[in-house]
Amino acid sequence: MNSRIIPISLAISDKEQRKLFEQMIAGNPMVRLVEDDAEEMGVLIYEPGDSVEEDMPHVIQALETGQAEDVYLVGNNADPEILIRAMRSGIREFIKYPVDENDFRAAIIRTAMRSSLGADEGEKGKIFTVLGSKSGMGVTSLAVNLASILNARNPGSTILVDLRRPGGETPYFLDLKYEYTWGELVEDISRLDGIYLRSVVAEHESGLHVLPGPSGFERPDPHSLFLILEQLRSNYEHVIVDTAYPHDEVLPKEVEQADSILIALQLSLPCLARTSRLMDSIRSQDPDSERRMKLVANRVAKNSTIGVSEAMEVLDREIVWVIPEDSDSSLSAINQGTPLVLAYPKSPATKAIQGMVTTLVPVPKKAKKGFSLPFASFFKKKNKDDDHLAGASL
Repeated sequence: MNSRIIPISLAISDKEQRKLFEQMIAGNPMVRLVEDDAEEMGVLIYEPGDSVEEDMPHVIQALETGQAEDVYLVGNNADPEILIRAMRSGIREFIKYPVDENDFRAAIIRTAMRSSLGADEGEKGKIFTVLGSKSGMGVTSLAVNLASILNARNPGSTILVDLRRPGGETPYFLDLKYEYTWGELVEDISRLDGIYLRSVVAEHESGLHVLPGPSGFERPDPHSLFLILEQLRSNYEHVIVDTAYPHDEVLPKEVEQADSILIALQLSLPCLARTSRLMDSIRSQDPDSERRMKLVANRVAKNSTIGVSEAMEVLDREIVWVIPEDSDSSLSAINQGTPLVLAYPKSPATKAIQGMVTTLVPVPKKAKKGFSLPFASFFKKKNKDDDHLAGASL
């Protein structure tokens, strides 16, 4: 983990809570308080108040341009609309009043870990999340075969992550024996680094790395999953995630962080209706997901009563890839514990998945750097003596 001292900027109106933060900062060797007009903002601790609608665009822009390294929202209550807006913009921390020193320290540790991941040199890997609107779409089979093809290009550079709950099946598709799961990472997330990650990962005989899911274990909490996925992205060229969409939760991190969201479907009216609702749900929580969602018609039979063109009209969206049905070969491969693309390289389904991979993996693009903005007036406003107590709206 990065050992540097993290600068902290306070935009807090509540004088009592501001004083508590100042005391905690003074007693924490990992952080230091900076003046409101300092060139570096570091971690911005922001308390939404009556002017939240005016402030939030500036706060978000500070984060997006890199002027703020991280942003913590603080207050008495968490307004759901503000939290959703904050999460979509990359703000991951909310600390409730009265401030608890352990909560503050934990948030600082998470920031330090994210900073350490971001400081790694070289291009970061890509995350491809595969999911469907319901079970039975062939999601696991598709994820396993995508990972196998990518791994064949450069063995050891691809990892397959099993996030299906209550228990995934990727080990069965690979006849894989394993000792550890991502449960170990969640239970000791403070140790997470490249070395610890590699000690937990299982390796298939093909060189494909796999991070299985524990049996009967709940999904990782959002903070832990974010850190795990970013650590995977820093250690592998390709990260393939096999998952199911949890409709009763906020946008899952494996969807939010994915470079490509691959939605598997089959050509039936109930499936098309569920797929449409799934896309609407993702789109409503993350507008940027529109460009990252790609549809895959899987297990398409020759005599299907609904054609691909008809399905695209129903969904009002292009189906990018079509994987033909090859049930005999697919079932045989599963029973062998061997990916279809390795067991039956001449299968029509194998050729279709190979074509999918050829067009899917993009040329890495370098991240754009941000620019600085003046925030002096913003901090002055938060520190006025006659300000109302903020945080009530959060």
